[in-house]
Amino acid sequence: MQEPEQPQLVAVGLGPGDPELVTVKGRRAIERADVIFAPRSRDDETSRALHIAWPWIDPARQQIVVLTIPMQRDPVRAHAAYRLIAETIGARLSEQTEGRAAVAARGVYLLLGDPLLYGTFSALQAVLVARYPQIAVTIVPGVTSFAAAAARAGLPLSVGDERVAILPAPADPGVLRELLARFETVVLLKLGRALPQMIAVLDELALLEAAVYAEYLGMPEERIVRTVGSLRDYQAPYLSLLIVRREE
Repeated sequence: MQEPEQPQLVAVGLGPGDPELVTVKGRRAIERADVIFAPRSRDDETSRALHIAWPWIDPARQQIVVLTIPMQRDPVRAHAAYRLIAETIGARLSEQTEGRAAVAARGVYLLLGDPLLYGTFSALQAVLVARYPQIAVTIVPGVTSFAAAAARAGLPLSVGDERVAILPAPADPGVLRELLARFETVVLLKLGRALPQMIAVLDELALLEAAVYAEYLGMPEERIVRTVGSLRDYQAPYLSLLIVRREE
């Protein structure tokens, strides 16, 4: 394999949580890396991404950098956080490259799911490329949580020319009503406190039996529920989703 002439960062989508769902290309990128960047949302928690990728990491050879990226709704604060992370990545890859003879450092940035679907990497990539144009950024796609959930439940997401809507759970329940009138399948991600409201809409439309709930897919805490009505008072975690498939 040809050695890189400039520092490289590969964003690896690890899928929903099951290490066996990590792609061969993703595993190879992890194994070949000099630096492993693993995000977490708080300082007091472990990195789920690092745990998933651990089978292909060699701590004796590879440098592991855990990055705390707090969830920010304020775009100004979010940009500031991404700038700090980009500076850390740029500095570590530059350190690894210095002193080498025509061999640049390889880094991987680990992410749950797919790097380009409702994640932080798109925003981080924009900041990183602007600040460190000498770093070549590539992306390895990952299995999405809703694809894994549909497979586990044996539920087709779409057949023929059926339409599918995928979005984070809306704060306004009316949005779900509108979507269910236009799409055969609706996938709601990141349910959290919105789950009871979404269930109320499904009950109103007589679609409770058309829904499947899933959380922590591929992880020890995995849970898949077909009796969605039993979750009316349940506060869903961040890593959760709802698939609603209405059939004519």
